[in-house]
Amino acid sequence: MAKDPAVLFYTSDFLSSTITMTMEQKGKYITLLCIQHQQSFLTDEDLDTLLTDKDKRVRDKFIKQSYGTYINLKLNSESERRKAYTESRRNNRSKIKNNLSETYDKLMETGTGTETRTVTRNESLTKTITDTLNNSIADKMRLKPSDKEINELDNLV
Repeated sequence: MAKDPAVLFYTSDFLSSTITMTMEQKGKYITLLCIQHQQSFLTDEDLDTLLTDKDKRVRDKFIKQSYGTYINLKLNSESERRKAYTESRRNNRSKIKNNLSETYDKLMETGTGTETRTVTRNESLTKTITDTLNNSIADKMRLKPSDKEINELDNLV
């Protein structure tokens, strides 16, 4: 299996966990996270190459494992979650050998409610466009009229 090229990155978590870091430290931190994602761990050499004594906040984001390497627990957890998710998708697709596109239709929720029916891709696209237009019109109908419009309406009555 090839190396997964991506991992979910939670911007709010990153911002809140680096609020006391300088911009330079944030750059070092994200670089180390990227290296960990590519290698699955960091070494003493990785940390020593990028960090100085002033970068304790960054160094503290990585824990030393029993065999001497370092990891960021959050990144490690998210990598494992993504790996499990992609493996489950792969297993689901392998169960349907004749038409792989069926897995996407059955696994993706297209709406909420209790009615169950099969929708073709064209019907789904038409419904999406119609819903978008209807929502746009409904949003415009909810706009509060201006004082001028209210006065004009009062004059008509």
